[in-house]
Amino acid sequence: MNEVQVRPAATVLLVDDRPDLQVFMMKRNQNIQFAGGMWVFPGGAVDRSDDATTYQHYCTHRSDVEASELLGVERGGLAYYVAAIREAFEEAGILLALHRENEVALELLDDDIRVRFDSLRDGVNDGSVDFLDVVERENLILDAGQIHYVGRWITPPGPPRRFDTRFFVARMPARQDPIHDDSELVGSDWVSPRQVIERAA
Repeated sequence: MNEVQVRPAATVLLVDDRPDLQVFMMKRNQNIQFAGGMWVFPGGAVDRSDDATTYQHYCTHRSDVEASELLGVERGGLAYYVAAIREAFEEAGILLALHRENEVALELLDDDIRVRFDSLRDGVNDGSVDFLDVVERENLILDAGQIHYVGRWITPPGPPRRFDTRFFVARMPARQDPIHDDSELVGSDWVSPRQVIERAA
């Protein structure tokens, strides 16, 4: 039997006071091979394109040296932060970014801006647009300091896919609204940590 490769991955818990602490979760499509039908946080594999060397110039408030030290890796730790930010955009439509010229937080509530970023998100999801192109085109800088490393979990043997996942937590941006992609993710909800534990049980 062939051994399943364990791939590096990143997941981000988006939290908000509503008015009590809640976390954003999404339901995976039942027909997906890995974790079909399960409620999950935004996340996925760390891609080659999440390269820390490239994104060092597109991130603020967290260098690769700092990220690597926090994750306990020799180098390249920033790629996990980039992957977490990218996955939040792909799956939940949330972009943890600042305008490069003034480091003001990105807002996505204006209808015209929302439509433009929804189109960019669709392009990233279908592979016609590179995430780095979105960052460059919109003159953004990723706020890697806004997400905080909280833990690590490795998928146990058995599933057809296995991941070595780093978990992060980030506050929901004030003027952005999350929404599942309606493809890989077919539902979403804000739930309290207590509700998450009760649902898992």
